[in-house]
Amino acid sequence: MTNILSLNEDCLLQIIEYLSLEEQLELWQATESTSRLCSVISYAWQRQSKHCVRRETFSGRPVLLQDYLKCISSTVEELTLCHLPMEQLERWKDHTFPNVKKLYYLGDFLRDEDDEVDVDADIAILVNCFPQLESLGISGNTSGQYISQWRLLRRLDLQLCFYLDSQCFEDICQKLRLQTLCVQWRRFEADDYVPAISMLQELTELDLDIIHLSPEIARKLLSLPKLKRLRLHGMDNFDDVLKVIGQQRRQDLVAITCRDYIISWRPLILTRLENLRRFTLVDDEGDYDIGLSLIIKSFPRLEQLHLENSRFWPNADDIWEVVAGCPQLNLITISAPDRPNEFIASSSASSMQRVLNQRLKPLSIHFHGTGNEELITKLFVHRKLEVLCKSKDYAVSQVPEECVEFEFLVLETSS
Repeated sequence: MTNILSLNEDCLLQIIEYLSLEEQLELWQATESTSRLCSVISYAWQRQSKHCVRRETFSGRPVLLQDYLKCISSTVEELTLCHLPMEQLERWKDHTFPNVKKLYYLGDFLRDEDDEVDVDADIAILVNCFPQLESLGISGNTSGQYISQWRLLRRLDLQLCFYLDSQCFEDICQKLRLQTLCVQWRRFEADDYVPAISMLQELTELDLDIIHLSPEIARKLLSLPKLKRLRLHGMDNFDDVLKVIGQQRRQDLVAITCRDYIISWRPLILTRLENLRRFTLVDDEGDYDIGLSLIIKSFPRLEQLHLENSRFWPNADDIWEVVAGCPQLNLITISAPDRPNEFIASSSASSMQRVLNQRLKPLSIHFHGTGNEELITKLFVHRKLEVLCKSKDYAVSQVPEECVEFEFLVLETSS
């Protein structure tokens, strides 16, 4: 049998990169540190730009952790740290990672059992380890202290930080030129959070996990001069916020994406969104106070309509009613509709012909994962219609559950 050490470096590298990190570490421990095999393992770690370090991986193996950190410190660009105890994090103090731009840090879920432990001690270590950090996602018991020392930070996700100190949060917003911020707050914290966020004049993306957003606060947040994307999670007063958007930003609101969000749509509010270009519904049950066609036709300049895992349309004939009311509509995508056979078969050839004959521009309809390509290509035929049938491997909108996302054009600012 051929000895693994008789293989050339390319073959060794392929084998090593096939192994998990835990398996690579076992091989490292079982090999002489000066061997050719250890050299290839070290090279495999160094040429990998992304690494994930878990609590259990180096538990009870401090020397092995030091070897690993020494190998990757100069080359790693993105790191995920999962629930590392302080005794492991202490080992990181001896290393600096000058090329790490992105860090995802999941705090130790057991650390809060010791009242004498500084809840921000881990963050103090990380600040020194990653001086060039630009993007940070963090969870745990941190108060937010030390985060403002990352002066190059532009993307910050604090949504899973439940114990943020308002003064620390204000310090973050005052000292950092954040472009993306994800945060959650309770209703009584609004007076602390909103003035701080209002200082972020470079902010382009704001992601809020908040049950109730008052119209007054919504107006302040919508006044951020470079805001392009606003995500709202789990709100109980969507229509109130939508009304503010219609009053304040309707000219530059270009897209809405709703995921798993059952809401009542007020026609009077929808008519204020006359510049909407793209509308997306994901995992939606279609339980609305008004009909589909009335909702969609409230957006006369709509260009794209995407229904992803949605049962928004009871039958395909409603498509043509919407197409008739949206002359700028050029693309419809329908991903894995419920009961696709009945849905597709319900399309009326006469309705389709009548509507498409009146259109000046062609229309594309993309069906994803229906398994009814033959029936679709038979029923949806017109010289102004392009129909594509694709597999189930379609890209779902990257919005979390129970979330509404608004996309804006940037506000014009005076020079």
